[in-house]
Amino acid sequence: MTDPEVCALIDLDEIRDALLFMHRLTKADAEYVFYHDETNNIKKLRLGVRGFNVTELGVFVLGGIVHDSAPRRLDIESLRNAMRIQRSADELKLKHVAKGDFLDLLTSDKLTAFLRWISDNGLFVHYHALDPLFWSFVDIMDSILYRLGEPRLMAFHIQLKADLTALLRANLPETTRLLYRYQYPNLAPEDRKPFLNELISILEQTHDVLPEFNSKMLKGMLQAGHDLPSLDFIEECTPHLLIQSFTHFYLNRIALFKYSSHILDMEDSIRDDLESMTLVSGGQPVKNFRFADSRSEPGIQVSDIVVGLIGKMYSYFAGTTHDKVSAARASLIGTSLKNAELIRDLIDASHEANIAFLHHVTSNNEIDKMNVFLRLRGSAYE
Repeated sequence: MTDPEVCALIDLDEIRDALLFMHRLTKADAEYVFYHDETNNIKKLRLGVRGFNVTELGVFVLGGIVHDSAPRRLDIESLRNAMRIQRSADELKLKHVAKGDFLDLLTSDKLTAFLRWISDNGLFVHYHALDPLFWSFVDIMDSILYRLGEPRLMAFHIQLKADLTALLRANLPETTRLLYRYQYPNLAPEDRKPFLNELISILEQTHDVLPEFNSKMLKGMLQAGHDLPSLDFIEECTPHLLIQSFTHFYLNRIALFKYSSHILDMEDSIRDDLESMTLVSGGQPVKNFRFADSRSEPGIQVSDIVVGLIGKMYSYFAGTTHDKVSAARASLIGTSLKNAELIRDLIDASHEANIAFLHHVTSNNEIDKMNVFLRLRGSAYE
């Protein structure tokens, strides 16, 4: 989606009320201590004549660890000892646990020790995971559905967005050329029908990405957009700018859990953005967050490993077919299987503690792959 214009005065209660209503969240009034770090923050996402402005487009994750009540001491030395971290390392990072992609991380005995330490110390994980491609493409379908205004179609909106993302991801070079040519997300009125027709052409030329029924449904929706008076969310926006910044995801977490304390890693661009705003709640300045140096905050060091792991996990699901994910899960043995089960247990426990701890903006297809691999509680693969 395109980013809202940043205003000097931000009422966090307006953000919070919208999130509570949209997701029907409860328990957001409880008091927690959140430690935050991030991974895959590309600052901005733009389209250029040669494609995106970044070569590797991983899933952005803002998250870390959380516990209830007041701040407390985290026994980071016991974690260092459990993972056999050398004294020369002045702070913990994901690289001290394992290197490589998600499947490589699962082979690490140090990851086993890390995941057990989190559970043994009464901690939960929290995260907001955002697939930049899904976020950038979803406005196409939202624009059509919004203008059609047909309630019966809303039953299919999640799968339609997932299918459109899968189609465009499978044809990414052609997709980026198409979007650049039409000044996306700033379509001109005369370009609505040609743009949708080119998407339909990609769909008709692509096989084995979508089931036949899904393909027909998606084609029908794109055709339905031909005669709409506007495609609201992909018109009158900044040409070629898909993501302005990730600051508002920080705002969402701070606003949602406004009665909690938030300790954030020192990210200069995020700090500068937040300091340029006047954040208020109930008419009073917001003081529930602070930035800190990770070397002096063990909770941020632990959060670095958490978001690194979660980021690689979501990026793996986004970039891997369902069949390959299923085959990888079936082949897990030993340490890899144990770590997959520990990740599952930690996510399940965190979800049970507070459903608002975990949030993802990604395709429903990727969520299904995660359920296939982790076999989360309540999924069809449990």
